[in-house]
Amino acid sequence: MLIGDHQPVEHHTKNGKAYDLCAIVGDEDTEMLCPIRYVFDSLPFQINWLKSQPLSSSLFWEDKQGSCRRGESLNSILLDTCAASLPLHTGLYTFRQNKYWRASEQATEELLVLFAEDERCRGILLSNNKSMASLAEEQLRSSVMDTYSRFSTYMFAEAEDKRAQLLAQCVVLIFMFDDLWENASKEIIEVTGNFFVDRLHNTMPCTAEDSPLEQRIDAIRGGLLGGDEEQGNGGAEILETLINFCHRPEPVSVCNQFASIREYLDYRWTDVGNSFTFACAKFSIRSHADQHHPALRPLLRHIGDHISIVNDIASYDKEKRNFESGKASSVINLVDVIMQQERLEAEPAKAMAYAWQLFTEEAIRRDLNRLKESGMMGQEEWRFVDACLGAARGNLFTSVVIKRYGGEGARIDRKGGEGGGLGMEMG
Repeated sequence: MLIGDHQPVEHHTKNGKAYDLCAIVGDEDTEMLCPIRYVFDSLPFQINWLKSQPLSSSLFWEDKQGSCRRGESLNSILLDTCAASLPLHTGLYTFRQNKYWRASEQATEELLVLFAEDERCRGILLSNNKSMASLAEEQLRSSVMDTYSRFSTYMFAEAEDKRAQLLAQCVVLIFMFDDLWENASKEIIEVTGNFFVDRLHNTMPCTAEDSPLEQRIDAIRGGLLGGDEEQGNGGAEILETLINFCHRPEPVSVCNQFASIREYLDYRWTDVGNSFTFACAKFSIRSHADQHHPALRPLLRHIGDHISIVNDIASYDKEKRNFESGKASSVINLVDVIMQQERLEAEPAKAMAYAWQLFTEEAIRRDLNRLKESGMMGQEEWRFVDACLGAARGNLFTSVVIKRYGGEGARIDRKGGEGGGLGMEMG
């Protein structure tokens, strides 16, 4: 199906806006579509002085088989977001969804259950009077596709079945530790971080007393390294970046300590886990490209900035509510930085954050042109770049269709009724 040639069949509404979700895929892909139950517009107001420009990596390279141009893939389906009229504020396009979302959903749920039932996790108390186990229990109260699983489903869309399940579980690990890191004392972070790190390093010998959670983390580690034995080296990099993420500096308490947006984004680049994201992108396509190559550094810096900015715009309202209610100890967000520095209210600060996002997209365009003109990039490097851009696109798409940011207020109606959503539900 070509963008724009599908006639509306069934409309879903949210706050008076119509979303033609039946147009998001062709008939041949309907059974593989992950249910969409929420649509969240992070910029629901008019910003007439900003306009995004179309940007796609396929403008800069072409797969020898031409499959990227034709939208064909063994592991993903193309999402026609234009026909569906989803509020995607970006110049990036060509959004895709992994075909194996059901298996990823199951793997995610299994891992969260292990966290919820683990005795060690029940004993790790956070500053908000919750435990790591209760954090997992919260995620299990609704479909995990509305919390964690959507990120890997859209960000790493080209992963085959087994790799998709491993990536979904790695996303759970980084989210669980991030929640701990933001809401625990330094002592608890060190003790728990060492628990994670020791399992990921494989420095703790396997024993009959290992908990099911410990056994699962060992299995995830083995699966990542086993994937590298087949092809690529992204699995080892995922483990390395997860370990580094566990060892990053303590969270900052206030955002007004940053002297500039650039200083904040430099901090956020690590805080949001961009190295982990790029390692996952490598693993998803069996790549051995060097993400640390000097020629790629400016591009990956800008792609990482994009991921950070999109996350901050989408999550600001949720973070602010959590802080004001005592559920979070701080607000670490670009919108808040702009509000503090420029003395603005939230809406104009969001608009300025969006302007920085579009400025970053233009920087990505310049980086791609530079790489194309240099002639330094082979097909393997371009595949990796495309996977990283796919992660940025998937991150943005997830921010729109996940419950995490908009909550129940973002649930869409079906033909004007309650509930709804489009796609094939799990049995």
